[in-house]
Amino acid sequence: MVANQPIERPKSLDYLINQLRDLQQTVDELTRQSKFPFVVSHGGVVDFAVVPRASADGAVVQVFDGTGKLVLGSDADVGYGLAQPFIQVPMYPTNPGLIFNSGGSFVSYYTGQAQQLNSCFLAQWRMNNSWGGAGAASVVESYVKITDSVTGWDWTSPTVTAPASTTTAPGVLTTCGPYAVQVPDTSIGNSIGVDIFSRVVSGGASSAVAVTPVSMLGTSKAFAASWLT
Repeated sequence: MVANQPIERPKSLDYLINQLRDLQQTVDELTRQSKFPFVVSHGGVVDFAVVPRASADGAVVQVFDGTGKLVLGSDADVGYGLAQPFIQVPMYPTNPGLIFNSGGSFVSYYTGQAQQLNSCFLAQWRMNNSWGGAGAASVVESYVKITDSVTGWDWTSPTVTAPASTTTAPGVLTTCGPYAVQVPDTSIGNSIGVDIFSRVVSGGASSAVAVTPVSMLGTSKAFAASWLT
């Protein structure tokens, strides 16, 4: 026969201790989701972390791959957007089948669209200066423009002018950039358009310019720092 448990008397020591224990458990349950910093790990390897920024004015969110390698993380340097992964914008001919521009006006010949998730954007591309084979040497130019379709914010890279050329097709290649810009926090999550513009400045008949993307991508502030304009 099992003895009955003693009845707790209100305001007795046991009663108060149990009440305090219950209260502490309730507080722990209510605040568990807001503990900061918050780190989940296994065997000494970090899997997920929400930790303070070095400037102590915000948080950094990081996801690791289970072996301690960072695969996704917010940008600790600026406090918004992703630092990793870098996100490449797929680029396509603006007018399918048209590669060379022989006109004197800037026209988009490559275009792309993507969601801006990183804190910075970096552009690098190549430009082909093809002389027409007669008349003055050809001089060509190109630049990149990105536009936030939601806020209207935009950025234009420096215009690159290729050296004068008297080389016919396939022409002379010039690497343009990299150039980078820090994107406003209001553009994070918005759709941005990317275009590579080109034109012939001078040259004989049939001189032309072609462009092709190398890197059109969202990056971290740390990676873009050397090329910010």
